[in-house]
Amino acid sequence: MENFAIVFSRLKKDRGLSNKQIASFTGALLKDIKKWESGVGIPTDKKTIAALEGILGNEISSAIGSLPSENLFKKEIADLENSIFDVQKRKEPKVRLGFLNRFRSGIAKKQRNSQTEMYTYEDISEVELNEISEIDFSEGIYEDAVEELPYINDPKQLGFYFSRNTRTVFFLLLFFYLSYQGIQLFWESLKVIVNNLL
Repeated sequence: MENFAIVFSRLKKDRGLSNKQIASFTGALLKDIKKWESGVGIPTDKKTIAALEGILGNEISSAIGSLPSENLFKKEIADLENSIFDVQKRKEPKVRLGFLNRFRSGIAKKQRNSQTEMYTYEDISEVELNEISEIDFSEGIYEDAVEELPYINDPKQLGFYFSRNTRTVFFLLLFFYLSYQGIQLFWESLKVIVNNLL
């Protein structure tokens, strides 16, 4: 293991990489990288070893020696799956009933939504193209509007409405007539009932 630590440190120094950069390239934890550098441990994950070979060269795999056994890989996969479920449990806290907790959760949701809206980006080239086409379209609308007579100032507006909607006007008049007859009938029957009671 000491051999791996020496090779790892030398290659890291030759390439001018920091521990954080190696962690971001390989996906390994900073603790693990410090262990590799001090000689306490070696990388055991195949993906990490492949990433280290890509960053530092093939000398890393020769310094590691033989790859770890399949049992070790199975154990690491099980640990990884358990850690994923632990993270999900930590992200979903128990929600207690009550007015204040509902209020807090509502505020938290609003804050989450406002943060996601803040980081939306647009493609500027598409926006400029849309603005140019909208200007052309709005000029056409303006020219059409100048040619038309304004509908609001039309003195024949009411007559135009009734001529186009004669059927609607007919049914409205019929409805009002029947309503009036029904109210009269109700009033007459109410008078008869009151007179009979007295």
